[in-house]
Amino acid sequence: MEKETEDFLDEKVSKKKLEKKDKDEKSLFQRIMNVVLWIVLFVWMGVVLFDYYHVSKNTDPTFCIKKDVTKYNDGEVKWCLGAGYKVFQYNRNCYQAIEFGPFWSKDRSAEDTRCKGN
Repeated sequence: MEKETEDFLDEKVSKKKLEKKDKDEKSLFQRIMNVVLWIVLFVWMGVVLFDYYHVSKNTDPTFCIKKDVTKYNDGEVKWCLGAGYKVFQYNRNCYQAIEFGPFWSKDRSAEDTRCKGN
């Protein structure tokens, strides 16, 4: 009877050890992924804030994925697509501005009623 009880207890203890080991491995992986995701988030925030600072000082953004110029009869609009944001630099007779916004932003001067001569 004692032998059966010891075997049963040993089996229970070994199951607990296996469960703890699996839990520790998952926990380590989760910690590593958590750190990696926080680093990626802070780097992305740094890129966005760096470009926002440059745009606010009337200089070109540094981290552009795609740049282009849209020409109109009365001037042009330079735009830059960054990591989650767009920068528009309007240089038209009807519209003079620099705009920093989310990536879904559109050229406002194209829709402006003052800019009839598109």
